[in-house]
Amino acid sequence: MTPAIPHPSNALCSRLNISLPIVQGGMTFGSDARLVAAVSEAGGLGTLGAFHYRTYDKVMEEVEKIRAATDKPFAVNVPFFEDNFELVEALATRGGVKTFALGGWFSEEVEALKREHSLTILVSVNSPTVARMVEERPIDVLIVQGNESGGANSHFTTRQLFDLISPTIDAPILLAGGQWDGADLMQALQLGAAGIQLGTRFFFCAESPLDASIKERILNFNSKRPLTTSLASVSSTLNMRFIQNKPFSQAQTTGLIQEVFQDKEKVFALSEAFYQEQDKPILLYAGAAIYRLKAIQSVADILGEIAGEYRALADLQAPQLGPVK
Repeated sequence: MTPAIPHPSNALCSRLNISLPIVQGGMTFGSDARLVAAVSEAGGLGTLGAFHYRTYDKVMEEVEKIRAATDKPFAVNVPFFEDNFELVEALATRGGVKTFALGGWFSEEVEALKREHSLTILVSVNSPTVARMVEERPIDVLIVQGNESGGANSHFTTRQLFDLISPTIDAPILLAGGQWDGADLMQALQLGAAGIQLGTRFFFCAESPLDASIKERILNFNSKRPLTTSLASVSSTLNMRFIQNKPFSQAQTTGLIQEVFQDKEKVFALSEAFYQEQDKPILLYAGAAIYRLKAIQSVADILGEIAGEYRALADLQAPQLGPVK
């Protein structure tokens, strides 16, 4: 009898020391210590988005909070921006951070750091071109992020990216963009992916830093008329996906979105609204699966529900296909 071949999800869970093949996206402005620790405690890999905290000291404040809340593994997401290597170097050498999720880059300098400090490196790519730029590096996990996601996407869907990139990558691959439930996890594993990365579902969970007034407004609106999202070009190579509402329509008409995303300080100013009580709709990015939001759940409930849905699907007996006539 031919021995069974281990599924890539086994390699993923082993490399990251997690029990569920689910990773939380860094989400730039959507993660903090509370959320990261909750995801890691529940069996996934929590990821702190470093871009929002801007400096090594601010990032380390959150890292220490994570460490105080859990002894489970977690990652720090450092996207492609100026001084990104300097931040990774400081976090690895001074801060003792062992796992990094790099958004669209993996330099020779980081490769040397990885060897010296035994780092685990996840790399997120949003196009085959970006994948080719990093495919020769010793990647532990590759995340393919399609345009169903809320941020940092191109014109490729998640499935397109997996089909195009997976033949050339030996590392476990995560699907990101539009991932939400146990059926998505099942589909990812059946395709040969190692697991999924969730962003939007965690953005609207109980532990996320998004203000409760915004979560409730989105939930209430969704219960009456399912929300839709639209891609908006923010540069020649980058799209963001926004909830379709009045602020988005106005921003599109006036060119505000393109203007804001050309200036990092304006991005910070725009995102400050995420953490404040709001009595009106605001410009808000989110993945295409936002229409599935039915309740503001805890992280533990979300991961428990996904695992339960997956197991229920795994128990179903599919019909045997007859011969093709």
